[in-house]
Amino acid sequence: MKIVIIGAGFTGSLLAKALIAERNKVILIDKSPERVRSAGDQLDCTVIEADGTDLDILEKAGIASADALVTLTGDDEINMITCSLTDAIYPDVLKIARVRNYDYYTRTVDIVRKGKNRLSENGRPVFGIDHIINPDVAVASSISRAMEIGAAGSATEIEGGYEIIVLPVAEESPLSGKKLRELAAIPEWKYLVAFVESNGETELPCGDTVLNTGDHVGVLVRNSEVPKLLRFAGVISTPINRVAIFGADNIGALTVAAQEDRKKAFWRAFLKLGKTKSRELLVIDRDAELCRKLADKFPDARILNGDITDDGFLLSEGVCDCDLMVAASGNYERNLLTAAYLKLRGVTKAIALTLDSAFSGIAAKLGVDVTVPMRDVVIDTIMSHLRGRNIKAVHSVGARKFEIVSCEVSSKGEVAGKKLRELEELNGSLVLLIRQPECSSYEIPNGGTELREGALVVLIMPSGDSEILEMFAGKPEMTA
Repeated sequence: MKIVIIGAGFTGSLLAKALIAERNKVILIDKSPERVRSAGDQLDCTVIEADGTDLDILEKAGIASADALVTLTGDDEINMITCSLTDAIYPDVLKIARVRNYDYYTRTVDIVRKGKNRLSENGRPVFGIDHIINPDVAVASSISRAMEIGAAGSATEIEGGYEIIVLPVAEESPLSGKKLRELAAIPEWKYLVAFVESNGETELPCGDTVLNTGDHVGVLVRNSEVPKLLRFAGVISTPINRVAIFGADNIGALTVAAQEDRKKAFWRAFLKLGKTKSRELLVIDRDAELCRKLADKFPDARILNGDITDDGFLLSEGVCDCDLMVAASGNYERNLLTAAYLKLRGVTKAIALTLDSAFSGIAAKLGVDVTVPMRDVVIDTIMSHLRGRNIKAVHSVGARKFEIVSCEVSSKGEVAGKKLRELEELNGSLVLLIRQPECSSYEIPNGGTELREGALVVLIMPSGDSEILEMFAGKPEMTA
């Protein structure tokens, strides 16, 4: 495929690197000489120093023959207008824009939900953009899911009511010292280990893989069985009744909104004698205006205008007595330090929003329980749209060494009609789940499972292995 990217910042360069690894032709455009020079030195692609919003520049870059345009500048309006201008002349090019402005995003979502995502008579999408990416929404979702499992580990929701939970192997854990084949003989163990992180390296396991103290394991589990898994693994999942959120901007607000939705679920569950507990929320920020706006929107939450590093403030407001600290400000380094500091001061669990997955190792050494990498969330979302219409979702794990991919088995692929045991080589990949065309639920496959055309499959594979994807989903076909 041929993809034009406007914006050679950190995210644009990381996206270009991922696409180049999959043998795509990438044209990267930026008007900053420094960013162009840096990208040119590090990436094996065409890098152009120019204003990517200029249609003449885009045409010289070959937009007419491109499969997709991705706009990642620091200006939302420029990203949107560039896609709109391109759509007017090249409607067949798939257009993706990163838009941080939450109002723009929600307006578009509202239109789509009302069934009016095709507004004009010629059937063009809203603003001429096929996919608007808002990083804050996806990040807040990841934070909220980690909160629901008590910040016992990171959680990635995948298809069919399943998720991948990354758990630490503690010394007293029944997992420690066990081979995977030994776990299979334990009646309480009904789970599939998707990957193992050991000594900073992530690998796909086999029956002889030994789980050692200090390792982390990615376990495939049904949403409803997460508490059982945590109990079996000996992971302490303390009740989260009191939460402090550092950061009152978009991500903090979205996290509060998710907890408010949870509170409504509490009352519904209470009437049915359910066990869901309501939570006390504290939101802390030094920006008085942000605090005022959040207080108006969420009157049931305690919105505190103060300095999270002020010991007197922490003590007077009881922040150190919280069960969980969520550091979700726009200052990623401060998030790590804040989460680590509050753990030292007595907070039971901590979640930190970081720039990317490269900080995960540092966070673990600082005592931070869960990290949510902003940049990786954005790249995964964009890659989900660039892999073709048969690819439904992409989630990276292990510092982007592996990907969990949801895709549809295509007649144009090599595996359609074959059983799993008949596949000679999956190049270090593993099929985790399958939903046959006639079924409504997913199941964990075995060697006799047939990969029928139209089946939905979830697999874990080395990042950027286009050959594996083509075996299942066929060559990528864009849908603009």
